[in-house]
Amino acid sequence: MLIPRPAPDRAAPDPGPTPPHRAGWGQVAGAALLLAGIAALLVYILTPYPVLRDGYLRHTPYLYRAAAWPRDFFTPAVKARGNLLAALALAALVGVGAYGWWVRPRQPAAAPPLRLLRRTDKPWLAGLLLLAAGLWAWGATQVPPAYDEVFSAVYCAGNQSLFATWSYYMLPNNHVLFNLLNGGLFGWLHRLPWLVPTGRLLSGLAYAGTLVVVYRLVAGLTGRRGVGALLAVLAGLQFSLWGFGFQARGYALYALLHWVAVGTLLAHWRQPRQPKWLLLNMLAVAAGYAVVPTFLFYHAAQLLAAAAVQQRQRCFDGQFWRCQAGALALAGAFYLPIIGFSGLASLAANPYVRPFQGRLTEFVIRAWPDVRGYAPYAFGEIGLGPWPAYILILLPLTLLAHRRYWQLGLLYLTWLLAVAGGTLGLRHVIFHRNLLAFFSLAVVLAPLTVGVWLSRWRRWAGLAGALIIIGGVGLGFVRHNPVREPLALYYYDLPAGFDAVQQRLAKLPSGAKSIAFSEESFYPYFLYRRAGHLAPHPAQRPAQRPAADYFITAPNDALPPALAGRYQPVDTVGTYRLWRRQLN
Repeated sequence: MLIPRPAPDRAAPDPGPTPPHRAGWGQVAGAALLLAGIAALLVYILTPYPVLRDGYLRHTPYLYRAAAWPRDFFTPAVKARGNLLAALALAALVGVGAYGWWVRPRQPAAAPPLRLLRRTDKPWLAGLLLLAAGLWAWGATQVPPAYDEVFSAVYCAGNQSLFATWSYYMLPNNHVLFNLLNGGLFGWLHRLPWLVPTGRLLSGLAYAGTLVVVYRLVAGLTGRRGVGALLAVLAGLQFSLWGFGFQARGYALYALLHWVAVGTLLAHWRQPRQPKWLLLNMLAVAAGYAVVPTFLFYHAAQLLAAAAVQQRQRCFDGQFWRCQAGALALAGAFYLPIIGFSGLASLAANPYVRPFQGRLTEFVIRAWPDVRGYAPYAFGEIGLGPWPAYILILLPLTLLAHRRYWQLGLLYLTWLLAVAGGTLGLRHVIFHRNLLAFFSLAVVLAPLTVGVWLSRWRRWAGLAGALIIIGGVGLGFVRHNPVREPLALYYYDLPAGFDAVQQRLAKLPSGAKSIAFSEESFYPYFLYRRAGHLAPHPAQRPAQRPAADYFITAPNDALPPALAGRYQPVDTVGTYRLWRRQLN
């Protein structure tokens, strides 16, 4: 049917001039952030190396291994390369600002509201959150703090300068975004012992959030809230996710961001006209990089899977690729202070990522024992053995042949290929805990896959098969949980180390009025402070420390050279040596 033309005497009224576009709060905040970034880059470029070095050390009196920082991290060569990188970043920011000012893209059409949860989800979520709180509380109160937790609290989140927390990548122990959140949100307490409980609280929130995302993802895929709740419970009971869910480390947040990225990618494929899914995915990917750089393995898998999906559908999703470029830009901007003050080598050439020197075949032979343990680790050391565990971990690959779940199977395959290719390409074995999110996905998808395939024969058979795996694996998780067996979290004996330090502190002389600790004795220092005693920070410069009656050194540490002639050994308890100040 043709559309009739309007009569001349009934012409549409002139709408008048287009009203000027008013900047919203988001645009104002973006402009302010852009100007702050430009100013920071200019300060870095224009400030000479000695001034930056001395100012950094002056504002960080408790810097870990401060003597090594200007020698091994922030060197003149690092500053020169940082200037070049900062200049490139400055040009990019100026270009972004010019584009935003002159082009002024029109307002996008309003998208339908993004409904993440429904009212009928509330009872299920309430139960999951109660379960997460109970499991977290049990672990957080029963398992003593690990060395890595204390290191992060003392030297990262507990740093007096948040900028030092951000820019000093002394070890991969520094899960930068997590420690920034812990120090930024709770640093006002000004009590170091609080930073382990607050870090555990942050991990607990991420752990609970992971259960919510797993529930929402599975319920959306299957259309059954009960199935989503059951698999979320199984994910919550998984040894490593549960264990790191009550540790003051970044792994629980790392796992949550992986699950958010997976869920938003699948949602985008199913609802391509809802741009907010891509925005959430972009933020999750950028934040994942900011917690631990090994998020690269998942992101590579996401890019490979998206390319395959677009090739199959014979369409180019430009919006997806723009958001992926945005995620990389955000991650790169986040790591600029680290590269500028710690050097690229701190990220790419530290012992935790340094490639194996030798032939590829020799590397594969040496790496196989660790890789062989991946699947048992994924299923929580519940006694399955490597081959049954590998059968379960490879089952989700069969989803590639399913009409409804092939995209999920494809993402799982590309993630597996990214891990294998990254391991061989880098010639370095990935730590088990850095694959926590992949193992979590495997644990959830194994029973889901069995249920999906068996239900094509009989619906009750699919439900029964899934429940058998959920029940068997879940019972194994409960029997071999991280509260009873914390050794498997880090592969060292947490209770034994804790007891050794307690023995050391219990056998201090009764007349010891002042005690100091070496830098590597941060663990007894933390427990000593937690007991309510005062002591100088172990990273405080020797020249600035008050003279202490006693000094404690760790097994792999020694007295500072400035104090070597002033103390004599007393005894060694739990590998921690006590020194007494000589009275002249």
